[in-house]
Parts: sequence; structure tokens; C-alpha cells
Amino acid sequence: MSNIGHWSSDKTGLPCFEYTGTIPYSAKLENGTDVKLPEDPWFLLGNYRFTLFTHISGEYELISGQRSWARVNQGKKRNSGVNLSEITVDGEKYALTGMDSLAADTEKCRRIFGCGFANYSYEIDGVSVNRNLSVKPSTEIDNGASAFLLTVTVKNKSGKNVNCTYSEYVGANFEGIQFQTAPKEWLPVKFSNEYSENASDNSARVIITAHSDDPMLVPDRESMSKHDAFPPILFMKSLSENTVFSGDISGIKAEISYSLAPDEEKTIRIIIGYSFEYGASMQDNFCAELSAGKIVSEPVCAFADDWLKIIPDFSDEKDEALRRELRWHVYNLESMATYSEYYNETKIPQGTIYDYDWGCHASARDNFQHALPLVYYNPKLAKSVLRYMLKRTTPFGEIRLIESGNGYAENERYFTSDQQLYFFLLLSEYLRVTKDYAFMSEKIQPYPAKNQTEMTAAELTEKCFIFLRDTIGTGAHGLVKLLNSDWNDAVYYIEKVPYNNIFLTGESHMNSAMAISIFQTLIPELKEAAKYSGQLDRLCESMTYYLDNILRAYLADMGERSFPRRMYFNNKPYGDDNMFLEPQGFTLQINELSEERKRLLYEEMKKRVYSGEKLGAREQEAPEFEDENFDKGSRENGGFWYALNGPVIIGVSQFDKEEADRLLKNMTLQHLSEEFPQYWSSYWSAADNIESSLIPEEGLPDQSLTYANIPVYCAHPHAWILYCYYRINE
Repeated sequence: MSNIGHWSSDKTGLPCFEYTGTIPYSAKLENGTDVKLPEDPWFLLGNYRFTLFTHISGEYELISGQRSWARVNQGKKRNSGVNLSEITVDGEKYALTGMDSLAADTEKCRRIFGCGFANYSYEIDGVSVNRNLSVKPSTEIDNGASAFLLTVTVKNKSGKNVNCTYSEYVGANFEGIQFQTAPKEWLPVKFSNEYSENASDNSARVIITAHSDDPMLVPDRESMSKHDAFPPILFMKSLSENTVFSGDISGIKAEISYSLAPDEEKTIRIIIGYSFEYGASMQDNFCAELSAGKIVSEPVCAFADDWLKIIPDFSDEKDEALRRELRWHVYNLESMATYSEYYNETKIPQGTIYDYDWGCHASARDNFQHALPLVYYNPKLAKSVLRYMLKRTTPFGEIRLIESGNGYAENERYFTSDQQLYFFLLLSEYLRVTKDYAFMSEKIQPYPAKNQTEMTAAELTEKCFIFLRDTIGTGAHGLVKLLNSDWNDAVYYIEKVPYNNIFLTGESHMNSAMAISIFQTLIPELKEAAKYSGQLDRLCESMTYYLDNILRAYLADMGERSFPRRMYFNNKPYGDDNMFLEPQGFTLQINELSEERKRLLYEEMKKRVYSGEKLGAREQEAPEFEDENFDKGSRENGGFWYALNGPVIIGVSQFDKEEADRLLKNMTLQHLSEEFPQYWSSYWSAADNIESSLIPEEGLPDQSLTYANIPVYCAHPHAWILYCYYRINE
């Protein structure tokens, strides 16, 4: 058994993880240097309107992405929250949360985290305390209670009467995540709090109000704005009698006192959350939903029955560890999914750095990828992701890369060349699997999605294709251009040359292989959809002409080589001798490439980018550059990426399912934790990339991102493992 913890199932059969490691977490590499992982690991609870990070220490963070990404109980340090749970037994006070509390004591507290719950079981001098946080899942695209149900069960096992007081405190400090490191005196929006109690309702709340001297910064709640001036209300409601509330503008505290006879048990239930509605109705609705949760005194979610309805059981899978992991991946995607008030749609964020640390909804290619497995088990959510991204697409077919604040979408400093390709990938899979061809006739307002002339999904798809064909374009070799970058945002680090010298001349073999492999699937599906939307006929003809040209150029460029190049950059080819992984997975999916050549390509990959690796292929065979941002073997300079290995697995499955299955199992969290059991980041989630065998930090998340208490929680591993599983087992 690992010293970090182990997997099991709760009493409903859903997966859960018991953390048995110490906090503060620490470990060392073989060379003696400290491992850069946050010292208080966190798990995710959530639904479409609610993000709750629960830490091993019992601390938690109330996060919202409904408008801007923001933390409602921001702590003093980056990416932290403020809360405190205490119990007093016969005058002796015990802290139940915090790095110095009983939760940090492995002998006095058992910590189990599962689908929709975090559970802490304490033993205190003859008194046992079970503290359970439970979140109810969303059932529709736009619903979900942005609150959790806290259930605290105290049992007297001392053999004598005891007097107890339990208290729960949550801080009220609203802060936009994108501004958490900015000097507060320079921010154009300031916040003030007002505390109030409602004795008849057994509740208390803090109304958070925004102020700005700039009248045009946020004209109204519906307006698109980088800055958000419409924060939620923080509230706490007790479902137990004799609750005494106290608090002020800094937070809310609930306190309940009682006496326990020998063997007597007392259960306290409190609802804690936030609401964007200033009236009482939304808060009341949330509380009514959560108060119906089961009373629990053990590691299980109070809403387990609801989670069971939305998490597939994968009963055909005979490998129990894999089956459990697949269910866990579904749970995490459902928990990460985030409703957008501005677009009135729901998408799955990248997590980790973009959303949970930088506070921006990024990037478009990630949102498309995360929805790929949804086409199999939650097509309603997959469609919402498609609609969300089309609403973030201009009438000219440009898909906005990044969104911050409330609906404020931009490309920031990037002008990437692959966003339309990832849209076409999700669209082709959605149509292929669901056969919902009528979707192409649905009307959608393009960006900025307010007061715009509606266009059908078919019309917007046509605009996206024209943007790919004409604005991104093709280069001197007939391949899709690179522009700022394709999937690899760091591609311009390869050579220190003036940016304007390479921006319009670069060509991407990854983009080209993607276009070929995606269009060969998408065009037949669009021909079926043309029965519902006649305008698709000419799009199919134009796409076919485009596909034929890209295919001819790509195969000519590859010639008799055993593997394709990576790109043309600074007027010369890259990847002649050094294999880059980026184009290989999509090349393996090209119908016109013979099985013999695909097998030859895969054999080259095994020698060049799989050699020495434990999880899968690294991004390149022999990294060619190194600076203060990129060690050789790290990130886009030779690291392991789920988004690159997933397409390889799908490509291999087309000629060797058994080998594809082996590759998939190598990529699972189960295998990651077996190879790197000393890292807590190996078990229940991971970053989008993991350091390869080329550096001492092998098996860890990108070390440049974990120095500042950044959540190691990303949708990539969950989405790609699930999607590959579904594809292999079709």
C-alpha cells in the first residue's frame, strides 16, 4: 500500500480515495532536491454552478466560474480559502481544520474523498466526530445548487456525560482569481461587505457589493466585461435547532451547543454556499434541494443516489481497477463543468493553471477536447459545449481563444492556427456518435452573443471553414500555416529569431494531419446533415477540394520517409531526424496511408519517443532548445502530454486494438501512481503534462507551474483517458 493512500469504493459502489499521507506534504527527488508540490493536496467537489476545493487539512475554497473566475472566501496566500471548524468538549477546544489541526494528524483523523463528498473522521478523547461535505450534481445544462451540505455527527463514547460546542466559520472575501496577485490599490473595482442574520430562517449572509469610479467599466450585469462588478451573496443556513450565528463583514460563524449522554449521538447539518440572486428565492431553492440530502455519518455523499444516476457503471469492463477509474473520470468532468451566465451554456474548463490560477476561461482547443467523451455518455452537455464555443465565434469564423471576466473573449497575445480544427474534431465526433444532424439547423448568436443576427450552426461551421482556408491559409509547401502556433504554444522558443520573420511563413504538419484525419470523418457526417440543412452541400464540396489538396501536399512532403516532419519554421524544415510527437497520432488516422506504413511509423515511434518512458510517448525524441523556461524533457520541450498521446492511441486502435488497449492502460492514473507512488499528484488527477524521463523530475507535473500553490487538477487526463476508452471499445 502506498504511503499516500489507496482507492476503494463507498457503500454505493462509487470510487473513493483514502489519503493516508502526512501534511504538510513533502518528498525528495533521488538527487536530494525537494519535490515542488503544494503541501496541502486538494480534491474537487462541484457541479455546473459550483466549484469547491477541499483540502486534506479540512480547509476549503468556494470558487465560482459562473461569471468571472473568483474565490468567495479568498485567503491571505495565493489560491487559498478561509474557513475554520472547531469543537469544544468539556471546555477543551479542538481545531478540526487547518495545517496544525487534528485533520493533519494521521492517527487522529481519517480522510476519505469520493464522488461528491469529502469526509473527515476524528477521534477526540472518547468522542468521535464525523465531518462530511457533500455536493449535489447538476442535472441540466444551467442548473446546480452553488452550495454544499455540511453534516457533522458527534458520538459520545466516553461513558460519561459531556458538553460540546461545535462551530463552523467561513470567510467572506471576494476576489477575482485573475487579479489575486495584482496590487489591490490599482484595481478599478473594489468590494464592500454587509453582514446580516435572519433568525426566523436560521440563516446569516454577507452581501458583497462592487464599487467603481469608472461608469463604463461594467454598465450592467448582462454586459460583457473583463472586470466583474456583480459578485454573489455568501450565505450559511442551519438545519439544526439552537444555532447561534455571529459574524461581521469578514465572515459568518454558526455555533451549536449541546450535552451528550453516554453512547448518545448528535447530528448537525448546515448549508454553506453563495448565490448570484439578490432575492431570497434562489438561496431558498438551493437550501430546499440540499436539505433533502440523506443524513450521513460515514464516507459517502449525501446525494450519492443523484451521482449514481449520471455516472455510467461501465459494467462491461472486467478490469475492476480500470472500471473504477473510468467512473472517477466521469465524476471529475461533471464536477469541473462550469455554467456561463453570459453565454447561457456549460463547458468543461482546463483547470490547473488557466482557470484555477490565472482566472481565465482558456483555451478554446481545451474546451473542445474535454467534450470528446461527452458525446458517448452526456451528449446534452457535449452540445452545450459546441453551442458555447460557437457563441464565442465571430461572424467571420474566428473562434476567440480566451475568455476572462464576464463573457469578455479575446486572443490576448496569441493568434493560433488550430482552434477551428479542434472545433471540427468535436463536431465530427458529435455527429458521428449521436447522429443529431438537426443540430446543424439550430440558431445561435455569434460573438459577442448579444444583439447579434442569429446564424445556424451550419452557417457558423461554414464561416469557420472559410477562416481556416483563407485567413489561416496554406504555405509554400501546401500545408496549413502555423501562424503564432498550433497546439504547441511554445513553438516560437525553438529559434531566437524576430517574430515577424516567421509568423506568416511557418507551416504546421500537425495542423495538416489534423485537417486530413478530421475532414475525412466530418465530410460524410455533414453530407448526412445536409438532409436537414441544404446549404451544407456546397460546404462539403469545398471541404473535399480542400482535403484533397492538403492530403496531396502532406503525402508528397512525407515522401518515402518513415515519419512526417514537424513543421516548416524560419524557412527550414524541423523534424527530419528528430521525431516530434505532434503530427504522429493524426497521421496514424489518415485513411490513405496504408496499414504497412502506419505500422512502420509506429515502430519508429517506439524507438524514438517511447524509449525510456513509463506513461507514453514524450513530445519529442531529442529536445533541441533549453532556457530558463524549458528544461529538456519538460512541457512542450519533450514532456508527456495526454492531448498528444490520446490521438496516437486512437490511431493505433485502427490496426492493433490490443496494442491500443495497452497504451491506454499505460496512460491511466492507476499506472501513473504505480510508477510514481511518492507523488500525491499521481493518484486522483494530474496536470495536462508530466515531466518525461529526460529530467530528474520525471513523473511530476510541470515543475515551473507548481511553485506557487497551484492546483494540480486538470480535465485533460480525465477526458482523454475516457475518450480513448470509448473509441477503442466501440
